[in-house]
Amino acid sequence: MIQMYHGEDSRHLIIFVNGEIIQIAFDQSEPKVYSFLIEQQLLELELKAEGEAFSYVVTPQTPPAANIEGEKIFGHQFWIPLIALLVMLNLAFYLFKSLNG
Repeated sequence: MIQMYHGEDSRHLIIFVNGEIIQIAFDQSEPKVYSFLIEQQLLELELKAEGEAFSYVVTPQTPPAANIEGEKIFGHQFWIPLIALLVMLNLAFYLFKSLNG
């Protein structure tokens, strides 16, 4: 959830994402564009001056495909312990069979 505070008198701007402050701008009285990431989605917040008032537009942006790294389902944290477990089970089976055989 995106929340924002823009003071009428102070013109201080605070942008919150999921209750955490991600941007603070003091005396924000000029039109400006802010970009930020939420998870892997790039968003753009545009402040437009309309006289004394401001309007705010949030636009999702499409990041370049080359910069997006696919999420790995099974990384090193999965395969290394699995291989170690299989090696230990094979050794245990081999020792059990050689001692009883």
